[in-house]
Amino acid sequence: MDIYNTSNGIKIFGKSLMLSYRKFKKKKRPLIIAEIGNNHEGKFSVAKKLIDLAAEAGVDAVKFQTFRTKKFVIDKEKKRFNKFQKFELRYSDFEKLSIYAKKKKLLFISTPFDLESAVFLNKIVDCFKISSGDNNFFELIQKVLSFNKPVIISLGLLTFSEIVKLEKFVKKQKNKDVYFLHCITSYPAEDTEIDLKTIEYLKKRIKLKIGYSDHSLGPDAAILAATLGAEIIEKHFTISKNFSSFRDHKLSADLDEMKIIVKFIKRMNKLKGKNKNKLTKNEKKNYESARRSIYANKDLKKNYIIRHDDLVCLRPFKGSNPIDKINLIGRKLKMNLKKGSVVKINNVK
Repeated sequence: MDIYNTSNGIKIFGKSLMLSYRKFKKKKRPLIIAEIGNNHEGKFSVAKKLIDLAAEAGVDAVKFQTFRTKKFVIDKEKKRFNKFQKFELRYSDFEKLSIYAKKKKLLFISTPFDLESAVFLNKIVDCFKISSGDNNFFELIQKVLSFNKPVIISLGLLTFSEIVKLEKFVKKQKNKDVYFLHCITSYPAEDTEIDLKTIEYLKKRIKLKIGYSDHSLGPDAAILAATLGAEIIEKHFTISKNFSSFRDHKLSADLDEMKIIVKFIKRMNKLKGKNKNKLTKNEKKNYESARRSIYANKDLKKNYIIRHDDLVCLRPFKGSNPIDKINLIGRKLKMNLKKGSVVKINNVK
């Protein structure tokens, strides 16, 4: 049961993701989430196409946003209300998208923006996500935690003292699979405010798994976050940055950018290694040709006292170490040595 099995894809979905995430905790590579959000703009066919592209990019999961607009935005805010109502997908659409994502061997995650949607999503998601806007909406957080599925919470808009308060609240619940994501609630987030060092700080101070939700332009911040120890990388995802005037498309990764992120993160752990501090297999192969040994620079007779100019350190390595040259100088040879012979410590008295 391994969500990173590249030959067979993700083997477990829905009811068993808790086990899958326990496996994930033992992995070194971050979980990569393509945040589709509302980039489908209310069109089921676009949402399905985004799942196709996410699978092609090689991510581990897709994430949507699920809401009933009337339970999410006050109707007096006409412009905002109408925009979200336009983006609203039906529950039956999400059921189909969940099934489709699983066929594509992707985890299906969604952010509920109201309690009713949270209850609905429990039937179809592998994991819940709480947005930065709702990380102080403890009623909603408690609801999703009660389902005993993994829960990811973005930390945008919170001060550190508020993050500590959130951590204490979360730990009072029975759900132990909770992840906090460093996040800057700005669209797009500017380089000067992203502050990825926060990931390292949170990992030291917060006793939960820490990841990163990226709102910046380009793939760089997501890649750097992975090197700083983020255990989840969430990046907005779109068909095209010019898909429409909707804000999120510009800051989202397209297929090419997401492929760059995925490729790096999947290679990253090989590059980081395990700090074994010993020669690799290929270093051993190259050792003789790359190292030097001590050779006689001329014919040398038995009982001859070796001088500095009598020895030369050249490739390849043949059993004597250049470090020993200083220990050979001034000592008598036990035998005759021809020019080009390897000179070793056991050749002298």
